[in-house]
Amino acid sequence: MTGSDKPYDVIVVGGGLAGLTAARESAAHGLSVASLDEGGHMGGLVMNVGRVEDYSPASDASGMDLAVAELEALVEHGVEIVPDAALRLEIDGTIRTVKTDSGTHRAKSVILASGARLKPLGVPGEERLFGRGVSQCAGCDAGFFVDQDVVVVGGGDSALQEALHLTGYVRGVTLITHGDALRAKQDFVSRADDDPKITVRYQTAVAEILGQDEVSGVRITPTGGGPAEDLACAGVFVFVGLEPNLDYLPAEIERNAAGRVVTGPDFQTSVSGVYAVGAVRAGDSGQLAGAVDDAAAVAARIAGKSNERRISRRNL
Repeated sequence: MTGSDKPYDVIVVGGGLAGLTAARESAAHGLSVASLDEGGHMGGLVMNVGRVEDYSPASDASGMDLAVAELEALVEHGVEIVPDAALRLEIDGTIRTVKTDSGTHRAKSVILASGARLKPLGVPGEERLFGRGVSQCAGCDAGFFVDQDVVVVGGGDSALQEALHLTGYVRGVTLITHGDALRAKQDFVSRADDDPKITVRYQTAVAEILGQDEVSGVRITPTGGGPAEDLACAGVFVFVGLEPNLDYLPAEIERNAAGRVVTGPDFQTSVSGVYAVGAVRAGDSGQLAGAVDDAAAVAARIAGKSNERRISRRNL
């Protein structure tokens, strides 16, 4: 909304499934809605998932399938899609302003659903070889490693899910984790244990990613100390956690030590009219279904408040 003084009812920052749900549900309640996401592609990290599990509406659909369906629903409901990242959120009285490269967008309420980005390992060779053997998307890049050996770094759900996906393409997967046990769901752990292509190296860290023009291996060390070892591989897939995408937030919105937004039980932040759902929110379950349910609940709450304001004005 550039060049207009009339604010939206709701601006949703972020195009992951939680953000798409918040925008769709807000519009379905009759609110005027803008959805902001850099590039306008929508979908967030779920776009990298070849098969979405533990999300009942998906029924084994891919992340891309889910995102496309939600995007089509946004268009049908008249949501304005702004293909820009939020650069800054400003609070001025009862109006919230989101600055982007394309201009200024104003709303009565803002839903923060900008999700999280995958953390890098932060070791030598990672940045230089990203896209040349280093990846954070098995669904995108598995086909480049047919019948080759790869390394997956991490011990949580994402690492296990991506390792299991890779076994359909590669010769072998070495899963490297700091801990003495895997942190993933038991179903993923059991499937990995039963897969002869997956080998787990516990209490191990990647110290360096090796290679000149492309990945040739990793240098690993025991987390308790000991000599380094070079392990040959053609690819390295990094899934060591998430960090919230909240660089645009003002200081008055309270965050916890991990940088996630603190909310009340109604998902409202420390600033009235600003809500948070999904991976940006402290206390988020980390489950896709939970984030989507939260987004729908926030939309219903905002719609209820908007209706209360309209009724109050009519009674004056």
